Amino acid sequence: MTNNITRREWLVGTTAVAGGMVLNSSVSAQNMSEMMNMGAPISKDNPIRYTNNENPYGINPKAMKVILEAYKKAHLYNFTIRRELIDLIAGIEKIPSECIAVGAGSGEYLMASGALAGITGGDVIVPHPTFAAITRSASALGANIIRVPVEDDLSISLESMRKAMTNNTTCVYLCNPNNPIPSIIEKTSLEQFCLEVSKKAMLVIDEAYFEYVRDDGYSTMAHLVKDNPNIIILRTASKIHGFANVRIGFAFTHPDTMKKLMTFRSGTTSYPAIMGAIASYKDTEYQKFIVDKNYESLGILYKMFKELDMPYVNAHANFVYANAGRDAMEVRSKLLESGILIGRKYDPFPNWIRISTAKPEEMEYLVNIYKRDFG
Repeated sequence: MTNNITRREWLVGTTAVAGGMVLNSSVSAQNMSEMMNMGAPISKDNPIRYTNNENPYGINPKAMKVILEAYKKAHLYNFTIRRELIDLIAGIEKIPSECIAVGAGSGEYLMASGALAGITGGDVIVPHPTFAAITRSASALGANIIRVPVEDDLSISLESMRKAMTNNTTCVYLCNPNNPIPSIIEKTSLEQFCLEVSKKAMLVIDEAYFEYVRDDGYSTMAHLVKDNPNIIILRTASKIHGFANVRIGFAFTHPDTMKKLMTFRSGTTSYPAIMGAIASYKDTEYQKFIVDKNYESLGILYKMFKELDMPYVNAHANFVYANAGRDAMEVRSKLLESGILIGRKYDPFPNWIRISTAKPEEMEYLVNIYKRDFG
């Protein structure tokens, strides 16, 4: 009984009627759009968001209840609750608590890592394309950014990353799974790369989409931080936990490096956010539900790509990357007319589009409109 109630709570905002109508090919796009927002018509000004890799189901209702209750004490300072969250994550990751810092999203530690690299004025090696937060921070402080193109299959080549390193290299950055390309790096090769590179430079691995991966060839590198001061692993609650605007993130690194990293920390993490994160990370059933729904939505997109003969990258995150055969901004603009907001254009692939997964019924709506406009 408890599980059934919980799942109904998860599905608030999604109606069985809407799902059924989307699957009925005789229903018009307008009717679908009206039902999808439960009476609030989807439009250019009120689009479905397929753009920022967000959790379409939102924060775990159990965590939301805790967050709201925590606001009753939000006027009081609490300098100890952070330790409870750190200890929880330490148990999950099986790494010492002194190797973990919690902050206001992983972006805080991306910028801090970039600052550490930038103040030395050396080279920062990154794949291209990839998430750019660390490069903005590093370059602003004087680092030279060396961008290494992905392979023909759009995967990251560790060998190419090695070859790009110079005597001035101070930092190597990897996003795994990558973004905007949802590819992964094979775990054994990556671990060898980490151990090798960390002897020469700081290695930062952004694992923002770690929880979405279902591939035996993938692994976190968090276990390496205890004995390797030059390795930093970053995580976020913004994606699978739905904390995008609540702001909780983590840095895993050696205690010696942690002291340097904390120099750039803002210290703005709120008590309600931490309390909500504790509840959310404990509820593995909700996380599994989100991942299951994500792969259901991916399957809907894969089917469309195959029907339209669109090349795409197998996704290991909550978004896809596919070749639309036309300028990405043209596709984005056209879809927005029907209340569908997808990702922007990413160099150097002007015809490739990034689509974040939404609820399965919302993916069906996108497929219906995409086929109408471009099929």
